[in-house]
Amino acid sequence: MKLAEGLLLRADLLKKIQHLLNRIRPVLIVTDGKSPQEDPTKLLAQLRKTNQDLESIIVRINKTNNETQLDGASLMEALARRDSLKLLSENLRNIRQGAQINNGGYGSQKATVDIKALQIEIDQTGRAFRDIDSKIQEVNWLTELKE
Repeated sequence: MKLAEGLLLRADLLKKIQHLLNRIRPVLIVTDGKSPQEDPTKLLAQLRKTNQDLESIIVRINKTNNETQLDGASLMEALARRDSLKLLSENLRNIRQGAQINNGGYGSQKATVDIKALQIEIDQTGRAFRDIDSKIQEVNWLTELKE
């Protein structure tokens, strides 16, 4: 199984856990003399098994991320870099938006940051994010998931 397939399986298992929880909740309590529509014991067993499967795939994904190299660093480090670039890009965009002037008759206002320089940094950060994200996606589809 490829790493990308493991990531898809992890997402599916998380959805399955949520689905099982949604099925368990309505059958936890019933009116006297009524039977639940589904057996909560069986649903709980499915939940526990799915949780074990999730733990197993997460361990394999993390092991693969730690042992796989990308541009001289581990894939785990590349993922951290990508997440950092995404967060920085979002924060810089919010700062730029906050620094844009709307002179609605409140006198003379001016931005306290260089908007053009900020936009250049936003563009560079976005490019760096897209570059590393593309490399990560490629590695995800080329790398076998570790046992």
